[in-house]
Amino acid sequence: MRLASLLLLAASPLLAQTGPTLHSAADLAALETKLTATAKTSPAGYSSETIDDFGSARTMVVVRARTGDAELHANWADQMVITKGTVILVTGGAIQGAHTLPNQPDETRGPGITGGKEVTLHPGDTVHIPAGVPHWAKVPPGATATYLVFKEK
Repeated sequence: MRLASLLLLAASPLLAQTGPTLHSAADLAALETKLTATAKTSPAGYSSETIDDFGSARTMVVVRARTGDAELHANWADQMVITKGTVILVTGGAIQGAHTLPNQPDETRGPGITGGKEVTLHPGDTVHIPAGVPHWAKVPPGATATYLVFKEK
């Protein structure tokens, strides 16, 4: 029920404009299969796809086959909902070797975080990360994790 409420909240801008957008469990499972195959062969161990884009809000499906870079979004908050696997989320602290992305000065990346708070997330867990907060999604060695990200400005 909680996930359904989150999906409805994420879709509310669209509902006000043109009607609902449905992503069936079968559609999401097929997308997860595709993204998992890509993540496992990607040098970054990561694959994602935006399934909704409303301008000031987006919905993404993310698959991680290994730990990636820490990140900070100056203008976007992230609401993560873990759907499969385990994510060790580190928030706060400082990004090691912080650098902005080319052509995206509001996006910062780095190989890790020092001084952050760590929490282990499991399927069904939800976390909101405000804009401007460093965060790092770590995946245990040999594991794969899938999660939804609702991004909002």
